[in-house]
Amino acid sequence: MADRNIFYCTPSDEDRFCVVIDRCVQLDLDEPMDFSRFLEVAVGQLAPVTDLPPERLLSAFHTREAEGSTVVKAGIAIPHVIVPGIARAAMLLARSRAGVSFPGESEPIHAILMLVEGYDHRYFHLQALAALSRSSHDPEFMERWLAADSVETLRRALLETHRTRCTLHRSACL
Repeated sequence: MADRNIFYCTPSDEDRFCVVIDRCVQLDLDEPMDFSRFLEVAVGQLAPVTDLPPERLLSAFHTREAEGSTVVKAGIAIPHVIVPGIARAAMLLARSRAGVSFPGESEPIHAILMLVEGYDHRYFHLQALAALSRSSHDPEFMERWLAADSVETLRRALLETHRTRCTLHRSACL
């Protein structure tokens, strides 16, 4: 019998994480860039989804990274912020084959999984970070990430990852 706490997203049984990742922004970057340039590009895509001014979002991500690196292992980072005034979570998945130079990191980052959430849903923020971290620590994650034919393929793979179910049902985020 399957553990009831382990969950795969299916069309008929979605939780909040499924909904957020289903509508995530996706970037597939070809040229190498530094962290600041990456954030400009990423925030340009995320700001309209969050209804926040790009400058506010940019500042939040710079401040968060200055507090401590969001690199979780070689080649993978999960930048995340909690910002007042956001009604629903937003996510961005970015692949950079050439790599993004993160501050204080010697190796380039190829997989960037970004999360933005409001104060009212901090618990979901932690659940989503745990799900992203668990997925990124799969031994084959980086190989699949770099070899995938599109970032969309990786988005679908994250939906199918063996993970703990987020307790807020999809209706909590619509």
